[in-house]
Amino acid sequence: MYKECLKPQNIFAFICLFFGLFFVFFNPPFQTPDEAQHFFKMWGFTQGTFNFKVLNGYSGDVLPDSVIKISKFDRLCRHPELKTSAGEIFSALKIKLEKDKTSFYVFTPTSYTPVSYFPVFLILWAMKLVSVPPLIMLYIMRLCSLFLYTGLCYHAIKVMPFKKWLFVLLTLLPMAVYEGSSATVDPLTTGIGFLLVAYTLHLAYSDSVKNIGKKELCIFGFLITLLLLCKYAYLPFLFLYFVLPREKFSSAKIYWSVFVFLALLNTVVISLFIYHVTNVSQGIVTGAPGYDKKFMIAFILNRFHWFMDFVFKTLYAYWLSYYYAFIGLLGCNDAPLPLFALNFYSVMLFGSALIKTNNEEKALCLKDKIIFVLIFLLTGLVILASVFILFQCYPLFCGVQGRYFIPVMPLFFLLFDNKKIVWNKYPLLLILCILILIPFSVTTILGRFYL
Repeated sequence: MYKECLKPQNIFAFICLFFGLFFVFFNPPFQTPDEAQHFFKMWGFTQGTFNFKVLNGYSGDVLPDSVIKISKFDRLCRHPELKTSAGEIFSALKIKLEKDKTSFYVFTPTSYTPVSYFPVFLILWAMKLVSVPPLIMLYIMRLCSLFLYTGLCYHAIKVMPFKKWLFVLLTLLPMAVYEGSSATVDPLTTGIGFLLVAYTLHLAYSDSVKNIGKKELCIFGFLITLLLLCKYAYLPFLFLYFVLPREKFSSAKIYWSVFVFLALLNTVVISLFIYHVTNVSQGIVTGAPGYDKKFMIAFILNRFHWFMDFVFKTLYAYWLSYYYAFIGLLGCNDAPLPLFALNFYSVMLFGSALIKTNNEEKALCLKDKIIFVLIFLLTGLVILASVFILFQCYPLFCGVQGRYFIPVMPLFFLLFDNKKIVWNKYPLLLILCILILIPFSVTTILGRFYL
């Protein structure tokens, strides 16, 4: 029993739920980036609205006035001088859902499918049937997201054949748990991203997997397709397929046929989605500035050398801020952890990447590290291109957030895997450090919104 409790996945689950419950209930409503827009989008799905509605050229949706009332907390976003109080939140909890009193509410809609919000938007639909107060809906949705994120990451750590404690730290980073405790697409996206990487390495490196058959390929295909349905920017994750050893397939024909099928399927699905998004918003004020998205895509393709120069300049200027934001930039990107806490987490991350906790653990081979580098770089490029198309800033990119890189960061830190540095007691130090650092996330939230 004692050894069972000390397993990495069990340690993770206990800390994540304890840590996440604080974010669920003490983070004020709609303070996770874009949480309000995600909430409104899910409400539209429950009404059968798969696109946004339009009034006088502005995007938005028809929402109950009681839902619009609780959106007042959105005023706190990006205004660190503004605070709220427990009294204000408790007062908002008493606002009853009145489904028949509605108004058109203007907001910037998110470009996601119902799959991205599964199963949270179904829970929202069920709560509507029994007229749960709107703000209580939000807290229950956050709670469900936390359970979803915890469950996905628990299984990722469990199936991971090595570097389990690196995954424990990555999944417990303040930003990862903060997003995992929100009513957004990030709990599912991040959890599936971690699980996909872990399951791929399980198929490739676990001695228990002698052959990769239909069952294993179906699970892999489901995970990659679900990830890309959540966020198309992770399309380069398709190349994880080449981490799977050719020797574990029954024939070369099956090996290549499955990859071609997955590549074509997901490329077609993503292309149709992008085509839909670029067409549906034409001539409508959606909150995204500047030129039409189709024009910007053609602009990048025609001036790719100029675009790449733009990319290098931005990364040179902002790479450290992206890195720190991936660790802990809470609130609406306006509540960073103290710098020494960010540096402490950085040391722990590299330590977890370099140190093995068992002499018998396998190490990542050079071929797979090269694949990881390729996926990491291509994913970063797609993220930057997507943000440029949307925000069109110059001379440096704007709108890039460190949280976008959370699902791909395991690939980066696994590059430091090696057989030389082994320390069996490292997990105890890691757990102690995590427990010491968690209070800094707590005080960051309390100081930003309440004190």
